[in-house]
Order: sequence, then structure tokens, then C-alpha cells
Amino acid sequence: MPQQPKELRRLALAMGGVSLAGYAVDYGFNLGLTRFLTPHAYGDYKVAFSFAFFLGLAVLLGGDRAAPLMLSPAIQEGRPRKVWEYLLFYFKTASLLGGLAILLTWVLSALHVGGVDPEDHHVLAWAVVAVPLNAAAAMVSRTLQSAQLQVRASLPWRVGLPLFQLALFALVVAWRGQLTVYEAVFIAVVATAGLTWWQWRDIRRLGLVEVRRDRAASEPRVWLKASLPMMGAFLVALALNQSDLFFLELLGNENDVGHYAAAAMAAHFVPLLQVATVGLIAPFIRPALDRGAEASRTLFRQGLTLILASVLPVAAVLVLFAGPILGLFGPSYRDSLGTLIALVLGNVSWALAALSSLWLQYQRRGVVVLVVSILTLALDSLLNLLLIPRYGMEGAAASTAMTLSLSAAMILWLHWRHPSPSSSSVEKLESED
Repeated sequence: MPQQPKELRRLALAMGGVSLAGYAVDYGFNLGLTRFLTPHAYGDYKVAFSFAFFLGLAVLLGGDRAAPLMLSPAIQEGRPRKVWEYLLFYFKTASLLGGLAILLTWVLSALHVGGVDPEDHHVLAWAVVAVPLNAAAAMVSRTLQSAQLQVRASLPWRVGLPLFQLALFALVVAWRGQLTVYEAVFIAVVATAGLTWWQWRDIRRLGLVEVRRDRAASEPRVWLKASLPMMGAFLVALALNQSDLFFLELLGNENDVGHYAAAAMAAHFVPLLQVATVGLIAPFIRPALDRGAEASRTLFRQGLTLILASVLPVAAVLVLFAGPILGLFGPSYRDSLGTLIALVLGNVSWALAALSSLWLQYQRRGVVVLVVSILTLALDSLLNLLLIPRYGMEGAAASTAMTLSLSAAMILWLHWRHPSPSSSSVEKLESED
């Protein structure tokens, strides 16, 4: 763990650079998509992508979220077989649950259930095949993060993947003169598979994992006790961020989906910086917990300072220049200016509480965080049902902003009541077993 704030700031600057580059590339990627696809098709692509991404993390049962907590000690102790046992357990889990998700989606499709009918307009039935692949990609990347190689873990996905996809899109358009949403999804799957394989070879080359069994190191009960509450809280938060697209798809008009997706993409820079900072801090939390409450408080203060220093200036720029930013997508996308501002404000509210949420989970209060998240999702769903039919995408954005703000306030209050853990949650889990 970095011993000085200066060292942590250097890592934060590196991750901030990755986030900035990734955001710029992703912005260009989405701009390219809006040129290649109609607003309707662009909205369908974003919905399908969100669907496959969400399920790809859900089938891991939180194994990716708990990886820094569980794998960091094994990597530091030079136990690559234990790392393989952890990865293998969650690979198998994701393969089983992902296969069931694919089967269920295709059964619904065979019954011509509209939203997943491949003979209708939607690409969900095709995007679902990427679910196990997305799960594997998340685990491989988290292994590098657990080894405190955060830049190496993030750079290929933040920068390399959208660049690779956009290049393939351009080749298809140059060859055929057009790009369909189905081709876009297929290219995304191929690009993700290639990058996952490349990063898997990277962790093998670094000696972080040895593909040999060490059954004595297999602790699925301990892993699941740690990962399931984290998975629940994270997936509910992710569902909260993605649910507006699905509600708009059901209750709004088709063009609103594409316009909302553009605004959400622009506002995404705020949670991107927040996630980058939390990912930077996560591998250092367990050593801080082991050293005591004061070390934990010091690390928390450093992390919160970094979040504030990165998020607030970016949020100000997004609000002040919302019109020109959206205008890059096309003149019609300026209609989502109010949507962008509301999403930015909601994302800033949650960014202030993100580290508190993580700390509560490491205090073995993940169930409390999960309950707050579920209540937040329920409220957001209710507000979407009430507001979208009347206000369209502005109603969806207002719903998200209000519910994120309320959730952040509750998480901050809970952390204020339980500010500093005194020992590692993993040690407690292991002693109970």
C-alpha cells in the first residue's frame, strides 16, 4: 500500500489519465455510432449492451467485486494456484448461470415475447450470448487490479476496446456502405473476446495465476459470504443506472431512448472518475484494515479527497457546456440538455457516498447497503412509471437524480454511525467457518 499521500496521488493521476482518455475515446465511439446508426438503432444497441453487461456481472455473484479483498493477499504471498482456485470457481459459476440466461432468453424469443424476439426489432436475443464472456473479462481485469496494476487492468478496456470496435465498424461501413445494429453487437462480442484472451495471457505471463488445482486453498463459502452482499449492492446500483433506458423503451418513444443514451453517456464521466478512484483504493483497503482504525480512516480521507478533486470540476464543465457537448451528437440531441444536467447532479451525489458504501461493506454491513440499494431501485422504478409517460426522458432523468441523492444521503448517514472498522472482515469470515 502507498505509505505517502503523494504516492497515492501519483497513482490517482495515472488512473485519472486513463479515465480521461477512455472517456474521450468512448465519446468518439458513441459519436461514431450515432453517425452509423439511426437514433432508434442506437438506442437498441445501448439497451442490448447494457443488458449483456448487467447480466455478465450478475452471474459472477459478486466474485469480481470481492476479488481485490480475496486475491490481494494471495498475490502478495506468491500463491498463484489459490488465485486460480478463486477464478475457476467464479468462471464455473458464471458459465452455468450465463448458460441459463441464454437459454431463458432464447425460450422467450421462441415464444415471440416482443422485447427479446429476434424476428422483431430488438437485439437482446443476440447480445445475451456475450454474458459469460463479459463475466470472464471482468474477472481477468480484476486479477490485475488485485495485483495493484490498476492502469494495466483498465487501459485496454477503457481505451483499447472502443477504439478497436470503432475501427471494425468503420471497416464494415467502408465495405458495405452501412452498419446494422446486429452487426454492431456481433463486432462488440468479437472485440471483447479478443481483449479478454489477450489480458488472460498477460496475467499468465506475469505469474499471477497458475492453472493447477490447489483444493486446500478453495474456500467457496468464505468467498460467497464476502461476494454476495457486494454483488447485490452493486447490481442494484447498476440496475438503477440502467433502468431508465429500459423504462423509456417500454413507456417512452423510440427517439427518446437514443437521446437519453447520449445524455447518459456524456454524464457518465462523473461515475467513471468515481469508479476509477474506488478501484485505485480497493486493493489497499485490506492492508489498511489490518493495520487498524487510524490507517483505515487515513486511507478513506485520501480517497474521498481524490474523488472530490476529480469529480467536482468535471461536473461543472458538463453542466456549463451541456449544449455544445450534446450538439456533437447532432442538432436533435440538444433536446436532452435538461436530462444531462439532472444526470450529472445525481451522479455527483452518489460519487460523494461511493467510498462510504464500500467501507460499510468491508465492515460486514453489506446487507444494510443492499437494503438501501433495493429501496432506491424500487423508488426509482415507481418514479419512472409516474414520470416517463408524462415527461419522457426528462422524467427519467429527474427520477434518477432524486433517487441517487436520497440513496447517497442514507449511505453517508450509515457510515457516520459506523465510521471505522477495527479489523478485517475476511478474518471474521474465516474464523466463523
